[in-house]
Amino acid sequence: MPKSEKGTPKDIANRMKAKGLQKLKFYCQMCQKQCRDENGFKCHLTSDSHLRNMRIFRDNAGGMMDSFSREFETVYLETLRRRHGTQRMNANNVYQEVIQDKSHIHMNATKWATLTHFVQYLGKKGVCVVEETERGWYVTYIERDPALLERKEKLKLKLEADAREEKRAEKERATLRVEAARALDRAGCSVDREASEIGEREGGDKLEVKLGGSGASSTAAGKKKKARKLTLLEEEDDEEDIGNAAERGPPSSDDVPKPATNKPKHESKPPAKRPTPPPHNGGQSQPSKKKSKKSLDRKDHWLHRNTIVRIISKSLSGGEYYKKKAVVMKVIDRYTARLEVLDTEDVIEMDQDDLETVIPKSVGEKVRVVNGRHRGAKGRVESLDKRECRGEVRLSGGEEIGLVVELDYEDFCKVA
Repeated sequence: MPKSEKGTPKDIANRMKAKGLQKLKFYCQMCQKQCRDENGFKCHLTSDSHLRNMRIFRDNAGGMMDSFSREFETVYLETLRRRHGTQRMNANNVYQEVIQDKSHIHMNATKWATLTHFVQYLGKKGVCVVEETERGWYVTYIERDPALLERKEKLKLKLEADAREEKRAEKERATLRVEAARALDRAGCSVDREASEIGEREGGDKLEVKLGGSGASSTAAGKKKKARKLTLLEEEDDEEDIGNAAERGPPSSDDVPKPATNKPKHESKPPAKRPTPPPHNGGQSQPSKKKSKKSLDRKDHWLHRNTIVRIISKSLSGGEYYKKKAVVMKVIDRYTARLEVLDTEDVIEMDQDDLETVIPKSVGEKVRVVNGRHRGAKGRVESLDKRECRGEVRLSGGEEIGLVVELDYEDFCKVA
């Protein structure tokens, strides 16, 4: 059948079809030829060029297969190292990136029958850290480049030197403050803070700024800002007056100020003095302080990527996903999660109020702290108390590595 002329609709359609990836079973690695259908592949198998290449392969089958395997391994590792570095990645996702190149070495031309065998080979060779999970095999590239390792070591030393310099500077500043305080004590001086008074402009003129018809709003904003400044100054004066009154004791008749005879009309009334705080009662106030600190450490959002959660909403799809487990693929606006349901592989979006954390069944499994002081830290389960709904987690990252913390079930979650 003659070839279509260049520029005709048939020729354009054929070139568009040939541009994308075709079926793997119709690809010949020896000839590096992709056939579009079964009929074309049969015709290629009987062609002289294919038979010639197969005779060459027959003479050195092991050497050529090893060559294809080495080339595939090199391309896979380069893709993993350049695009993802030392991040933990799904092995199948990396493979999908490799085969985007139309001229890549196909897996059926190598000595590995499946991707699982190839990943296990990488783990035995020590090139990657491999891990099998519910979602499949995950690989983490082990960086062995001497130049990169040297740069990382230099950066680490620089950060340590900066930390030492910061500590030394802080120590010097503290020493200078102590010496200055001692010098003031020897001289019998003290440092006082006094707030300046804000008086009215001379002549009683008001300052107004008009910008494109928004004069009223700008004037109101100016009044609001001025009132805020006055309030802050009055509060500072209140605190100083209370402190001085506590030091001096009850006022005498000589200390009582006499009323002024020429008060300006615009002077505002002095703010009411606040009651002095009750004295410290030993350890009675400690629980409230700890409680407030704990509440400050907690946040109202707890979603994290690559954690396994359980759907507790019955309203979605008539309760189809109720009590189903899903993996958080992406966190949207801190309160919404894009999920992949483990059983059906459906991708849905749900609010965190319709989800709950999944707790591992056995000790030693990996978890992530999702709320509280150690939010975001990874660790392993040490023990579980089902009656109290609490568990002990040994942290495995950060500055507090090895620390065992006791957390509620809602504060840690199983890692995918």
